[in-house]
Amino acid sequence: MKLTESLRISWRAIAGHKLRSALTTLGIIIGIGAVVVFLVMGSGFMADVEADIDEDPEPVLTVQSEGGADTGFGFQIDTSPQFTDHDVEQLSEIDGVEYVSPDGWLSGVQLATETEQFTGSLNARATDPARFDDDKLEGERFEADHEAIVNEAVLEALPGLERGENLTVSYEGGSQTEFTVSGVVEDGEGWNAQPTVYVPIDPHYTIQVDTHRDTTERAYGLLEIGTEDIDVRDDVQDAAQAYLSENSDAAELKQDGYELRVLTGEDQLERFEDIIDQITVFVTAIAGIALVVGAIGIGNIMIVSVTERTRQIGIMKAVGATRRDIAHLFVTESLVLGGVGALLGVIAGLGIGWLAITLAGWQMVYPIGGILFAVVIGVAVGVIAGLYPAWRAAKVDPIEALRQE
Repeated sequence: MKLTESLRISWRAIAGHKLRSALTTLGIIIGIGAVVVFLVMGSGFMADVEADIDEDPEPVLTVQSEGGADTGFGFQIDTSPQFTDHDVEQLSEIDGVEYVSPDGWLSGVQLATETEQFTGSLNARATDPARFDDDKLEGERFEADHEAIVNEAVLEALPGLERGENLTVSYEGGSQTEFTVSGVVEDGEGWNAQPTVYVPIDPHYTIQVDTHRDTTERAYGLLEIGTEDIDVRDDVQDAAQAYLSENSDAAELKQDGYELRVLTGEDQLERFEDIIDQITVFVTAIAGIALVVGAIGIGNIMIVSVTERTRQIGIMKAVGATRRDIAHLFVTESLVLGGVGALLGVIAGLGIGWLAITLAGWQMVYPIGGILFAVVIGVAVGVIAGLYPAWRAAKVDPIEALRQE
């Protein structure tokens, strides 16, 4: 039997039971659609980050402690106080370092203006004003202990707040400090994308730790190192990594199982890629459940179809159709069901992915390889699900089949 004839007969059988066919392919549509949505979102996010890094690689290094228990999705970051003022001073003396900016996290902080109270998730960080890039800062760096910088997300949360106005910061324990907003910094990725207020380290950050040198010093959860230019960044990275690994207070204060890392923007991008790859595998495994359900549905409906069309099979065999022709017909029908489900899943996934990308403001990237793979999987599921029904149809006795009413 020719392929075109098999396709025509198969499509007529599918179209004759539209609702049943649609429900049968639903599992395939959901499984393939979920994978495509995540592929589109992951590709768009990575393309957006890569564009920022490739366009203007910054001579900046991030110092953090990472490791801990394996979560299956990459590393954990420990932001407990461990980088001391002594570490900051030693790192500042490395050739090529322009500044070392600590990150001191303030917990339980609330914001308010004269007319509005901020509610929601908030980051409050005590830091060095040298870290703020003039190109991303509107206004001035803070120069006095009563000045603060906020990111754009804070202005969105408190629409009445503007640069130059007062902002009241309430700390745990009930104490309050009134700041003047000296500048507004662009939202970044990760923590910086959430509403964030930056205040001077002195006198607002007071967390101290005891060191192995028998001293008590302020300590921070993260550091940022600004280098003089991109050409010396790698040398500074190597020198900073060597100091932190061997001679620093942080090497003694870090938790067991954690390691101190000095990372460039490119290094962090690779970490994001690894995490997204692992999540993709996880999402694909979950989507595989929907594909299994879809395969069972196709197999079940094809068995029903064999039963319903027993007399038709008998007639076809009586006029010369071979077992191979009959098997080919039912495999083709299940292949069409799987292929249509995969195609609709791709279309739905691209549509939902485009909507999510648009809302997030990322680039739309079409993961062609992933989409083709998803279609192949959908078709393969259809074929595999149709093998047993096709074999069963091929074994139908034509004489017994023709006796059926």
